[in-house]
Amino acid sequence: MTKEESFWVEVLADADKLLQLVKDSAPQGTFELPTAHVYIVGMFWRAVRLYDGVLVLLKAELPEEAAILARSLFEESLRLQQLASEPHNRDALILCWANRSIDEYRGLLEVGKACGHDTDISAPLAALEEQRQHLQEYARRHSVGRFQPFLSVKDAAFRFGRKDDYWTYEWAHESVHGTDAAWMFARRRPAEDTAGLHAKTNDPLLRSSLAQFGAISQFNAAEAASTIFGWVLPVTLKQAVDKIGRLLDSNTG
Repeated sequence: MTKEESFWVEVLADADKLLQLVKDSAPQGTFELPTAHVYIVGMFWRAVRLYDGVLVLLKAELPEEAAILARSLFEESLRLQQLASEPHNRDALILCWANRSIDEYRGLLEVGKACGHDTDISAPLAALEEQRQHLQEYARRHSVGRFQPFLSVKDAAFRFGRKDDYWTYEWAHESVHGTDAAWMFARRRPAEDTAGLHAKTNDPLLRSSLAQFGAISQFNAAEAASTIFGWVLPVTLKQAVDKIGRLLDSNTG
């Protein structure tokens, strides 16, 4: 095993440890919380699932594909951080998100009808409008005046200390949409005027860097959830993230 490969193995061990620590830290079973905050719990568990998927793809030597999931994880963690940092706006933020989700769901139903999957979508549409009414009633009961959208990803990244990671987020965007920039790390030039496009990318540094990108997002999501819900996180959670950073620093000069 080369030094670079050994380095990746160490990073992966801490990235895996972080995932398990987060899963173990979240409360199991039933617990009480404000109705609208169910959506926030959903955001947290989506972050966990995305991070899990990132690690699966990195192990499979598919970092470009891992970046697609890490991009969504980055967005989710920033939304959770904003919810944690703005308790006075928390209901307005999450209700705005939930209201927009209803619009997206409605659009999905209409596309399904246009594609011939459903001929009558009146019942699910009525259920969505009833759900929207419940959101508005909840807002009135809790004195939420106007729904508030989340910050843009760029603004949130700059606000919450992820400015340096915003470039990775933008590169991941190229992997999502399949531009030539997605081949930045998977293209090799064995000789002049030739290029090789590889089915897998086993670069240890790239995989380690994306593991760190995902690990920071996962930690931020867990920390935000602990602030919102009062969950207790073990100190080993931050230690795992910090160790990944030290490993990267020591192997990149």
